[in-house]
Amino acid sequence: MAKQKSSAQIHVADGTGGMRQVADLRFETGVWPINLVVPAKNAETWIAHLNAETEERGWNSSSFSQLDAAENSGTLSVNTANGPSPATLDITWERPRGKELRIRARPSGRPVMSLDVANEFINAIGARVRTGKILRAHRQALLTYDGLPWKGELWLNDNLRLGPPSKHPDSLLGPQILIVDAIMEGIGSRGVTANFQKCLLELRIFLGFVLRLKIEMSKFEQAWVYEVNAEGRVTDCKLRNIGYVELSPQADFPKIGCAPPVARREVTRPDLGPRGIRSDMHEIWVPGDIEELWRSFMALPPTKRDHLLRAGNAYSIAQFMWPDQRTAFAAFLVVACETLKPIGKTSDRLNVYDVVASLVSPNEAQGLRQLAFQPQQVRSKHLHRGELVAGELLPMISDDHFRDPSFDEMLGIFSRISRICLIEWLRLGGKYMVVRLPREKNPLKASTTSRAVSRSV
Repeated sequence: MAKQKSSAQIHVADGTGGMRQVADLRFETGVWPINLVVPAKNAETWIAHLNAETEERGWNSSSFSQLDAAENSGTLSVNTANGPSPATLDITWERPRGKELRIRARPSGRPVMSLDVANEFINAIGARVRTGKILRAHRQALLTYDGLPWKGELWLNDNLRLGPPSKHPDSLLGPQILIVDAIMEGIGSRGVTANFQKCLLELRIFLGFVLRLKIEMSKFEQAWVYEVNAEGRVTDCKLRNIGYVELSPQADFPKIGCAPPVARREVTRPDLGPRGIRSDMHEIWVPGDIEELWRSFMALPPTKRDHLLRAGNAYSIAQFMWPDQRTAFAAFLVVACETLKPIGKTSDRLNVYDVVASLVSPNEAQGLRQLAFQPQQVRSKHLHRGELVAGELLPMISDDHFRDPSFDEMLGIFSRISRICLIEWLRLGGKYMVVRLPREKNPLKASTTSRAVSRSV
């Protein structure tokens, strides 16, 4: 789609109680005294540095852009003060996909920004780009999950701490809060925040399969809340704001030792440690090698890290399907494992059993194929035909003496194996010997033999 002048009228707050129009200046002719071509390698960071320089000077900006598959373009108005028409630098830009960034700029406003100030601002941006100037700042976020409370601190590295909240539910189990403090780097405040959001996403996926937690960002929302009188009778139901607020916020980055260490248990890999909740568990625990696993994750090359994140994302989707969509839960566990296949066409025909045979053992893979509900078939029937093999559309009977437990048996076995596959892939850095199990039409007569393909991935 070619550039088109917008017919929409966009207004933004001017900082003094009024509104200021955001104009589309891409088609304006006349004199544009500043013209600049930014090389393709610096194109994406140039505007980020512009925003950072604007922020450091205490200025503000408004923008309009048109996004297209072949080319992006837009207008930026950098204002030196608040008000309906302050001294302003108008900038238009266009960038064909993957090419250089072309800039035009001219002073405007009342009074008009001087050309010297405009040139000095543009030159300051160029200097930032050349030196790669970054900001280093503290960021904090609240994560939430259901389970045992997080009562200690865990330092994944010197700049990333997972700490306890000031309050926990009165009961042992319930909605819990986990505080994340991090020192992040980025191009200006926006860049720091963007990198922190990326870190939080990676952290949620990592903790999801390492600790088997369904982690979300804590947020404020509205919900219906009922009221109960002294006799325990519901008297009213009102729409109220709900959400966790940290009552003892810590503005600065915390120091090591300001909270007791998180509970931990030694785990012999590929084991996952104790399962379920035992009488001696009063808080969440982490495996003894969690810092090593995080270091391995951060050391992965970008392509390998993206590979694992895609698998971990599928695992996270599975957790959010539980317990209402149990067939989808099983199907996405299979997707998570299949995502761990080596990249390339030669691996396209590998299935979940080959992945399990390669990362866990051929015997475990054969055991999955001999179950009454085979994970690969559950995945295929659900994703291709929408079949629900867990009876999601049937009425729930709390005390059904004739219920078939075969599907639950498969889930119990495969949910453990899928986590092992993710963790072992991480421990191996994504480099492992592929084991292909022989394809058999009748899995009940499957042999425990397997053949290894002599190639490393």
